[in-house]
Amino acid sequence: MSDVDAAQERIRKACREVTAARPAYTEILKFYEAVFLAQEEAKAHTHIPRIDIPEDILAMKLAEKFPLVAAADFEIDLAAATRLLEKLCEIAGASASVNMKEAARIISESLGSESLNPKDLFDLVLGKDTSDKIPAGVSADMALLFGYNSIRPSLMLCSEHLSASLNAEEAWRTGYCPICGSSPGLSMLKGEGERSYVCSFCWHEWLTPRIYCPFCENTDSSQLHYFFSDEEPEYRVDGCDRCSRYIKTVDLRKTSRTIVPVVEAIATLHLDLKAGDSSA
Repeated sequence: MSDVDAAQERIRKACREVTAARPAYTEILKFYEAVFLAQEEAKAHTHIPRIDIPEDILAMKLAEKFPLVAAADFEIDLAAATRLLEKLCEIAGASASVNMKEAARIISESLGSESLNPKDLFDLVLGKDTSDKIPAGVSADMALLFGYNSIRPSLMLCSEHLSASLNAEEAWRTGYCPICGSSPGLSMLKGEGERSYVCSFCWHEWLTPRIYCPFCENTDSSQLHYFFSDEEPEYRVDGCDRCSRYIKTVDLRKTSRTIVPVVEAIATLHLDLKAGDSSA
């Protein structure tokens, strides 16, 4: 089995197991499963140059705990990302969301008529101000959704290349991704309780101190707490009294399910609602 086939099978299995346990996620995971499978296929055909960071700059960034790159520094395979964008429009065209269907139609037609340069859509995700070039009728949220999911394979490849410059065994004592500086989207507990964060942008996973708030760097255990449900022991929400923010955590020690971080990011949307209710 190839690496692509293996990755796709893990995604399929993870989605099956989530929907078997929580049928309410069936419709949304049907859509995102197709997206994630398309991304894995695209990743195998994505080619980007390695980002070269001079040794003195790299040493300084590692010593000062600076992220290695900014979002705008990521290399994007424009041809591969454009092909994936076209595929995502097809997938979205069959979704249950009226807004998504309409955005997919407008983007697809704009690509066909060449009134939309896909690079403008991708640049918007990378923090460049190209909003005036997005087709009328496509909201900012939809533009970012289609743009981000199209370039995600490139982002992941860049992240994998850059991670070779990091010490994977050393806890990164900051709350932002050591690759790109983005906030973590998920927390993972493994083995003897080691904690890692997963970047919400490039999907790099890094070790972090167990008792730690990624948003305000609070390490006072009396101000850090979590809650969970007996019905879902593998999930918990870690909150901080100092900054009133939270992060969703997947405890791999308490489940035998197939865990794929990108799937879990979708399969834990209900935790965002619960966290919002608890902080109200």
